[in-house]
Amino acid sequence: GVLAMELPVLKEEVERLGRKLHGDMANLPDKQLESFIIGRLQGISWRNQVELVSVKPRRGQVVQIFREILFDVEITGDYFDLFTWLQSLAKELGFVVVKQYVIRPLDSGKESPRLSANLTIVSYRKA
Repeated sequence: GVLAMELPVLKEEVERLGRKLHGDMANLPDKQLESFIIGRLQGISWRNQVELVSVKPRRGQVVQIFREILFDVEITGDYFDLFTWLQSLAKELGFVVVKQYVIRPLDSGKESPRLSANLTIVSYRKA
């Protein structure tokens, strides 16, 4: 029906607006960008039953015409929740990159232990 025809159009519009938003993010001052990303990380964590233990923004290197803004992030949750957290991160903050991560179990000996993940997330800005 009509809805089936409209859905792909709406989906395309949402993606276009998402790209525009991420493009606009590039022009935000650093502090505002940091606040935006931290707020988004908190929202993603709440929705996926993941505890956002800490987020520490720091300056990275200058790579050609870009400079890095790094976020050291620690989260805890079970395997599937961490997995959906990472998928949400890619969807909602498509302009950040997970640079490195370490995942370790918090409860040893359990069948499905809670995991702790330390990630370094990078946002690139024009230098």
